[in-house]
Amino acid sequence: MLYFPQLASGTSGQLPLVRREFRRVIRTEQIDGREWKSLDGWAGEISWLLRYRGLTQNECAELEALFHVVEGRRGEFVFLDPGDNLLVWSEDLSKDVWTRDPFLELTSGIEDPLGGTAAAKLTNRSQAAQKIDQALAVPSWFQHCLSGWVRSDTGAEVTLFGRCGSAGHARTVRAESRWKRASLPVKLGGTEEIVRFGLEVGAGQSIEVFGLQVEAQAGASNYKRTRSRSGIYRDARFDQDTLEIVAEAPHCFGCTVTVVASL
Repeated sequence: MLYFPQLASGTSGQLPLVRREFRRVIRTEQIDGREWKSLDGWAGEISWLLRYRGLTQNECAELEALFHVVEGRRGEFVFLDPGDNLLVWSEDLSKDVWTRDPFLELTSGIEDPLGGTAAAKLTNRSQAAQKIDQALAVPSWFQHCLSGWVRSDTGAEVTLFGRCGSAGHARTVRAESRWKRASLPVKLGGTEEIVRFGLEVGAGQSIEVFGLQVEAQAGASNYKRTRSRSGIYRDARFDQDTLEIVAEAPHCFGCTVTVVASL
């Protein structure tokens, strides 16, 4: 699989970047002159305008290599939105995309730190650690960050983890009576293209969680709620047939790239 490269900083874009969504609207004109407009949920496009400055020679080489392999607009690659959550159903841990161990009970509708009731309680009734996770089709050698809010009246511990077949990173945090956001940078190396991100609750422990998020960068940014769509785009293309790279200084380059994908 081809992937849009990450920079040495661990992200695919530099700020400021421009992200646009285009939707098709269906207009129906009635005989009496009235108009009905509705959004076509099956047609749409998203684009990213990425302006790069201060690129190294290696970063330019990776970008050029992908551009030549896909032949400009012609070929597709996977693009990880640098400004979105890569998980789906971030506030509904009961969905099938989440894999939950059999003795980990889930209670939804808990008051969350943003004033709603979208948090969940995870209760481990067994004598061994139990986990919940989601598998993402992302490269294990990329930089990612898992984050989420945790809370516990009993000071329970919860482990955040990112794992693939050959490696794993984990961090255990003690939850407090107030909501606290925890994060875990994950860069596993290897060649796997599936990484599992999730939480592990110790034996007999109970924890409240909210706003799980995975981003293709080194640190956590503002939380983005997701439903059935995430920031992983598997049919992305360049929206240009030429790639102009400008030398800004010795071993320092700049360029502008536009990436598009279907919604």
